[in-house]
Amino acid sequence: MHVRPRRVALATLAASSLLLLSACDGGSDSAGKKDDKGAQAAASTPSTPDTITAEQAQQALVALGDLPAGWELEANTGMDKSQGADDDMVTGVKPLCAPVTAVLNSGRLEADYKANAQEVFTKTGDQTTVAQDVSAYPRAQAEKAMAGLRAAVEQCGTFTGKQGGKKATVTVKKTAEQPKYGDESLRYTVKIVQGDMQMDFDMGTIRSHGAITTVLNNYSDRGDRGLGAFTKALSKAGEKLVAAAAKTA
Repeated sequence: MHVRPRRVALATLAASSLLLLSACDGGSDSAGKKDDKGAQAAASTPSTPDTITAEQAQQALVALGDLPAGWELEANTGMDKSQGADDDMVTGVKPLCAPVTAVLNSGRLEADYKANAQEVFTKTGDQTTVAQDVSAYPRAQAEKAMAGLRAAVEQCGTFTGKQGGKKATVTVKKTAEQPKYGDESLRYTVKIVQGDMQMDFDMGTIRSHGAITTVLNNYSDRGDRGLGAFTKALSKAGEKLVAAAAKTA
């Protein structure tokens, strides 16, 4: 298990007071009052936040009750392999394909995120894992990140990199079925082959405003395929992400 520290975002509210000055000239006083009213109106209008908060990222996570029976939540466990599983990370790939390995390595498309939450579920008595990441970015950054992922999925096909210092071959493929979630979504599969080891993933990435979530299903050739749980989790993740991002820019 890879324990991930929780990121906490603190918001500070600043209050200001207006000092009204009286002038001998009535016209000047009238103009000053108009300026004061304008400043008060601007101060009372709340600005739209650029991104979701850490709390909203947590709210966008799928709950255990959203999955079929037989799954359990792995406490204090995340998708980010840099938190203690460096040998599992795939590196050294060409830039076009890097978004695929970025989301495999950390759960996130971009390292410069504003808030983040992750969780991992496992099938009881099995080797199947369903995991989710929720990350917050300004909208323009999120749109660019999704465009990069889409290009990688559609153009990379099969490419090579390094995993644990050894050659790894990665195959990515857009699935025929493309359900619509949020502002945009992408469903795809990834296979990593290194020597006699193979890892298979169902993956779905969704953007709503500047928030992005990725749901991953890592399954083996033994036990449950996990596809049913993955499909339910992806649908619920999309629903929760849209709700979390609704009041952001």
